[in-house]
Amino acid sequence: MFIFSIADAVTKESIREEVWSNFIKNKIALYPGPYFRIPNFKGAEKAAEKLIELPEFKDIKSVEVNPDKPLEPSRRVVLENGKELYVPSPRIQGCLLKKLASDGVNSIRKIVTRWGIENVGIKVDVNDKFHIDMLVLGSVAVSKDGRRIGKGSGFADIEFAVLKEINAIDDSTIIVTVVHDTQVYDELPKELFKKYDVPVDYIVTPTTIIKVENKLPRPEGIYWDILTETRVKNIDVLQKMKEKHESEGRDTTLCATEETTVVRPKRYWFRRRPRRFSGKKPKAQNGDDPQAGGDDEGQNEKQVAERVRKPRRFSRRPRSQSEGQKSNPEAGDNNENIPPQGARNKKKKSKPIDYSLLVSNIGKSVRVRELKNALIEKGIKPNNITWRGWKGFCYLHYAKTAKKQVEEDKEPFAIDSVIEIIQELKLNPTAENNLNVKIMEPITRIETINITAV
Repeated sequence: MFIFSIADAVTKESIREEVWSNFIKNKIALYPGPYFRIPNFKGAEKAAEKLIELPEFKDIKSVEVNPDKPLEPSRRVVLENGKELYVPSPRIQGCLLKKLASDGVNSIRKIVTRWGIENVGIKVDVNDKFHIDMLVLGSVAVSKDGRRIGKGSGFADIEFAVLKEINAIDDSTIIVTVVHDTQVYDELPKELFKKYDVPVDYIVTPTTIIKVENKLPRPEGIYWDILTETRVKNIDVLQKMKEKHESEGRDTTLCATEETTVVRPKRYWFRRRPRRFSGKKPKAQNGDDPQAGGDDEGQNEKQVAERVRKPRRFSRRPRSQSEGQKSNPEAGDNNENIPPQGARNKKKKSKPIDYSLLVSNIGKSVRVRELKNALIEKGIKPNNITWRGWKGFCYLHYAKTAKKQVEEDKEPFAIDSVIEIIQELKLNPTAENNLNVKIMEPITRIETINITAV
């Protein structure tokens, strides 16, 4: 595990910048990039599988998992293990939470995505009765003593405060954060954290589970003196809670000063294409004043014109064969073997399919990569795979043997031996039944997936 220590005179924002930059530097980040969000990382699925290893996970019934992208595998693990799954409504708009469950139509992988949260999730509001046994949060940075830093929007803290007010969570609720190993710090400055910051009980990474021995105090509810009028106005749930507290005679005086928004520079996870030179005339500098007059004026205009870079123009005319085969006398006879430009850009034609096999009885949790690796180990790698693993079957396509292979005495895959090998495969060691194989009729057009790109 990579553990970092924090230098003096730092802020939460500087720690976030350090983590986000480290993700880019070490190539840990995955889509949609690390900056200004809970960063998605390589190994999120391994970390999600470690949730099952928590001693309290077996006995709990309901889990809330935040809607961040790196927690998508965690939401899938919760549903696959038969737990009730609650997901906060993004930016707390429309309702407080969404309850997700398998509907028999969409796969679990689709239900736990942002699309599933918006289209399949059942709205849960502050007036509904429910209890959350485990809360899974995303983090930008976290310390081994349980102090957590989010992306800076404050929605996770507000959600926790509202759930605390409606008794949906209590001191028995377990708080877990799922992060990459490089997001774990030995310690974070205590003075950076306020009474509304939510601490964690467990830190789960792709390689280990860290239990916080000395639990930190949790927020007791909504602190109205910290919230601003703009924040309450933009969140419907806070407006409902404010009206409820006012009817109960509680003090709901808001903070008089508005929040100061952090101005963050533009960060691009990917490499941006440079803008094409506009060809505008640069401003005159030093001796390039056009009002100077005399002989210097013509000389200055000439210097400015030389500095102006003309845009490059590319000819889109295809090169003829005669032009492509012209030899360079300085390069000798090597240019004679260079093919024409058009010949080098031609795409390779796909090989015609000799036979196709329908492989069924595939477990829905099996991935196409597992099947591909198993076929490679047995020496019967197909040319293409049409994957329908979520429905329990797939198609394997074997192409006709090329003339070069015949000359090299490479025998083609015999269909009987291929079927026999596949029937003996077990992609899942715990599977009771073997794979079923059936020969398909020749098909002239079929949608295939190039397995080299999987």
